[in-house]
Amino acid sequence: MKKFIIYGMLIITVASLALMGFQCSSAEMTSAKLYIQRKEYQNAVTQLQKELAKNPKNEEAWFLLGQIRIETKDYKGMKDAFVSALGVAPTHKKEITGYTVSIWGKTYNDGVEKLNKGDSVGYESAIEAFKLASYLEPDSFVNQQNLGLAYYKKGDIESAVGPLTEAMEKGKSLFAIKILSGMYLMHGTDFQTKFVEQNREAMETKKSLDQIREKTKAVDVKFYLGEPTSVTKESKGKGKNASAKEIWTYPKYNLVVTMANDVVESVKYTTAVAVKIDSAYHAKSVAEFDKAVDVLKKGSAMYPEDADLSESLMNAYIGAERNNEARDLLIARVKKYPDSKFDRYNYGVFLLKDNMYEEAVNEFKAALAIDPGMSSAVYNVAATYVNWGVAEQDRLKKAGKDDDKSYQEKYKAAIPFLEKVLVEKPNEVQIWELLGQVYANLGDPKKATEAYNKADAIRQGKN
Repeated sequence: MKKFIIYGMLIITVASLALMGFQCSSAEMTSAKLYIQRKEYQNAVTQLQKELAKNPKNEEAWFLLGQIRIETKDYKGMKDAFVSALGVAPTHKKEITGYTVSIWGKTYNDGVEKLNKGDSVGYESAIEAFKLASYLEPDSFVNQQNLGLAYYKKGDIESAVGPLTEAMEKGKSLFAIKILSGMYLMHGTDFQTKFVEQNREAMETKKSLDQIREKTKAVDVKFYLGEPTSVTKESKGKGKNASAKEIWTYPKYNLVVTMANDVVESVKYTTAVAVKIDSAYHAKSVAEFDKAVDVLKKGSAMYPEDADLSESLMNAYIGAERNNEARDLLIARVKKYPDSKFDRYNYGVFLLKDNMYEEAVNEFKAALAIDPGMSSAVYNVAATYVNWGVAEQDRLKKAGKDDDKSYQEKYKAAIPFLEKVLVEKPNEVQIWELLGQVYANLGDPKKATEAYNKADAIRQGKN
């Protein structure tokens, strides 16, 4: 967790309890002043309370009571007495302001000292100090800011929200905005991690089943699903017209796969297979990211030039699955921060999802121009070119232009990027398979076979 060092504030020295000259006053006031001279504060309080019971509009009595409470360190009581005094008359307003600011500064600095100790006892003491500071000077947003921070560092997130929100909305505290939004972003990420961990097996199963389709190689079926429970062989015809098929069954998935010439000919589920995924953590994650969005939208309105806030807002949009808003913000950020590799990369991802291949390639390449070692961008350039090639191939076929091989240029463009991925991840089966498919589409069976054989060797542990 990032450590925040909060610096204290200079303190105005509190004057010692003023000695009031004797004037014509009640017996209770005379006695109270005498007790004050003797530092018999409890007796003085008793006399002042008697006086105020008879004369609640005695401003001097309230003022003296506030002074006594400074001496007895009852600072909340001091504030109450001074408020009552000012409610009667502003006679001692200057002195009251000085006392209050001084005690507030002392209390605030005490909270800072405890907060920076960085332990649970210190956080608890800091919380009490900042609560008192807030009572003394309710209009000072730094009290709420640091109270929220103390709760946050203690781990009491629920209690941190209120003070931080107040510091953000009333004090426009950038510090509070970043702490509050960071808290929600962290929680959203934590819940998303729990969702993935809880459903890892189910998600892997779904991913594996999605790989089983027509023309999938037999070795790949076994790689994803393991050996079939049973294999039934079928033969049809004789001589040159003979054909052999194998029926592979996977009862665990209600799945029957028909193999012909070592590739999948058909996939059939006897009954629909339901892969159970518990989405409770996912829902909690989205809810936390939504909270982050609310905070960061307010923060960005207050500080429109803060690049960190808008970047966090973009991440919050994505985590909350508010993709249209994320896209709009990304477009604005790419224009404003053209040298941000993350913005260029993320924008490329959105363009790729929209099948805007040329534009996506340009954004991924822009990210690589900023950081040539950005492996995710290298992979996505390759993936974009391959998808672009497939799309062009389909388009030409539908247009009846089977002899037009212009789509191959896209496959050729993918090769150096696929090879660069393999330099970093030489045992990545899917990349070798993809490279084999690319060479096959380029009419180079030798290199295609080499790539497929490499993928098979890795699967069998012979790499």
